[in-house]
Amino acid sequence: GHITAETLMSILRDKDSGICADAEGFRTAGSMVSVLPRDPALPCVHFFTATPDPSRSVFKPFVFVAGIKPVPQVRSPTFPRDPAKLIPRFQSSVDRRHELYRRHEAALELMERDQERGRELLETLQELEKQGLEGMKELL
Repeated sequence: GHITAETLMSILRDKDSGICADAEGFRTAGSMVSVLPRDPALPCVHFFTATPDPSRSVFKPFVFVAGIKPVPQVRSPTFPRDPAKLIPRFQSSVDRRHELYRRHEAALELMERDQERGRELLETLQELEKQGLEGMKELL
């Protein structure tokens, strides 16, 4: 009767249940938790990892309302001379990985290479997530 966004995030991070998969080269795709207020005057708040393996990701809050100006970090990369759109197509390649995904990969490498620094980084990410959850509670 008292399921919170934090409860759902913890479920999505549960490796023992198999919900959070990272075995044999397959990782869980990005995860999402949405808070949908009953009051239609309040905005919905969506938390996305936007990266695989929620156990080592941070859920980032997003609110979709009219007139919002997206920050560059949440936009997909674009290319002035995109090889997919030039004729003949795909004569060159570009790095299409999203900025958040590239940073997530770097964080995972750090966590695997230096466990102490990786643990500190994960604690910092979890603190940022907590701040996002607190901000959502203030908003709602």
